[in-house]
Formats: sequence, C-alpha cells, structure tokens
Amino acid sequence: MLPAFFSGSVGAVKDVTRVLIAEDEFLLRLDAADSMRRLGWEVVEVSSADEAIELLRYRVTFDLLVTDIDMPGQADGLDLARYVRSAHSEMKIVIMSEDRGDRSIDPHLFELMVVKPLWNVGETLIKLMEANRNAG
Repeated sequence: MLPAFFSGSVGAVKDVTRVLIAEDEFLLRLDAADSMRRLGWEVVEVSSADEAIELLRYRVTFDLLVTDIDMPGQADGLDLARYVRSAHSEMKIVIMSEDRGDRSIDPHLFELMVVKPLWNVGETLIKLMEANRNAG
C-alpha cells in the first residue's frame, strides 16, 4: 500500500514533509500529488476516506492530510478529518471541496479549506506548513 520510497513508517527519522491525499477524482489527485512532490514532499495517494483510515491504523505518520469531502465508501472526508483529529492530533488537515461554504463544518476540524479545483495546490500548502514550523 505504501510506495517503497516512503519513510513514514513507525520509528522512521523525520526529515521531509509527509502528505496523505484522499481524493477520488483522479486528475485532481494527480495534480495535487505532483505539485507537492515538486516541493520535495513525500506523498501517498488514496482514493477514499476508508483507504486513508485503514492506512492510518497501521501507525504510519504524516504531517498533512489533504482530503476531499465527498468520496465513495462508508466514510467521507469529514469522517476522515474527525478520525485524524482524535487519533493523530499533530497532523494538519486541509479540506478540499467543490462546495463553496454551504456546509456547516466545525472550523476546529481543519487548518485550511480550499475550493476545488485548485491547481498547483502545493504553493498554497507550503505556506501552511511553513507557518506551522515557525510556530513550533
């Protein structure tokens, strides 16, 4: 499930930003992952919240979750964000949605919400991660 290059296994030395992308729309996921890889970040892509939750149960560590809200499966992106907040509270969460604010989403559930499609999302995310490093 994890690519051979991924260093986010339990006990791995942390020297790079690790990102988990949960997005069911292939082209959006591909663009987002490519944008972040150009920044030198390690990226793991999944197409559903169910896959992401299963991966996170194996204690793989990530710095950032980028998730869509509406995806196929039992869990949606908000369920995934709630799981991450409770089980991996140090992980930053970015929610991507086509919805322009029609939902009532708890603002404590995420650090950033973006309207998709957002091409070259890495440029937006680097500011979030740099602010986090400077604060910590």
